[in-house]
Amino acid sequence: MLSQDGAERALERLSAESDQMADALVAMDSHAGHQLLRHATLTGVTKVRWAEASAAMAVLWEQFNVHHRLLEQAKEILARRSRPGQTELRELTGLLTGMVVELNAKQVPIEQRSLTGPAIVSERVTLAQLVDRMKVLYASVTEVLAAADTAWSATVDRLDPLETELRSVTALATSLGVTDPELTRIDGELSEIRRLALSDPMSMGSVQSPDGVAGELVDARARLARLASAKDTFDERQARIVALFAEIVAAQQETQVAYATVLEKIASPALPRLTDSLPVLRARQRELPELWRSGQWRELAAGLDGLERDASTALAEARTQLRLVTGLLDRRLELRGRLDAYRAKANRLGHAEDRELSELHRAAHTVLYTRPCDLAAATRAVNRYQQALHDKRGA
Repeated sequence: MLSQDGAERALERLSAESDQMADALVAMDSHAGHQLLRHATLTGVTKVRWAEASAAMAVLWEQFNVHHRLLEQAKEILARRSRPGQTELRELTGLLTGMVVELNAKQVPIEQRSLTGPAIVSERVTLAQLVDRMKVLYASVTEVLAAADTAWSATVDRLDPLETELRSVTALATSLGVTDPELTRIDGELSEIRRLALSDPMSMGSVQSPDGVAGELVDARARLARLASAKDTFDERQARIVALFAEIVAAQQETQVAYATVLEKIASPALPRLTDSLPVLRARQRELPELWRSGQWRELAAGLDGLERDASTALAEARTQLRLVTGLLDRRLELRGRLDAYRAKANRLGHAEDRELSELHRAAHTVLYTRPCDLAAATRAVNRYQQALHDKRGA
């Protein structure tokens, strides 16, 4: 049997535990996971686990009330007299250390009873054992609450910025007066993920991840930014296209002059026919202002992009034609320079009066300075002179 001091210490310890349990149960009740699960329409794994956890929460509150009621009863016994007698100490000992808590009472089916057996069976434990069981139950409940809150928060952390970006991209589309079906699809996808995250957060690992939406939004913004750029920088891009046209014209004019010179100075140049895509490009360029005025931003962006690309290609082709034409004249100049250089070398080596070399030089010089010049024949003549000089050095 407990002494007065022993009873007071036991009651003090149990009372402190009761206060701690009260704080913990209030924290459990106000936990974000509890608020989420209590107000959501749950499905799947979360629904099953919440059903178990909510039943356990109800049991915890019931057991706490039993614990609290028995402690209040013990306090009343201790307060009857300034110094409790044997009767009070026996009652206190029974309350504080005895099997005074009845748990898990259940009806025994009639087919399982004996004639004199009980109709209801239950388990009895001490207050200390009750606290130990409540701790285990509390841990199982808070694990579910924390898991739901963590899963939901993780999903929201990914969804919120995506939904913010979706609103921003949608606003951009609205400002341009265009409808992007991809944005509608993305909106539905994010809404579905949020619905699933709210109804079954504990299964989010098996639900479609929203991460792929980020790339889709980047693509959508890029598409719309391209339209906005076509709208806002139309004048500047028109000016760049006109500047490209001017460069094409300049290259074509230079090519035509060089072409005429080559036909005059080079025999059988085998040049390709000069092409001019500029009239078609100018016709396309004249259609763009109407697209801008009518707000056809997709068509305008495609038109600007295509025209800039094709004008750049046309300019590159015009410059290639120019290099091809002037290359024949450059080749003639190169052969003339090589012939002069080998002539000077022959003189330095003492072959200035060499009849064979002089004849070969004269033949090459004649071909190179005849209009029109036969470049193939000139190349062969210069090579013959070079080879003859090489042979004389070896001899």
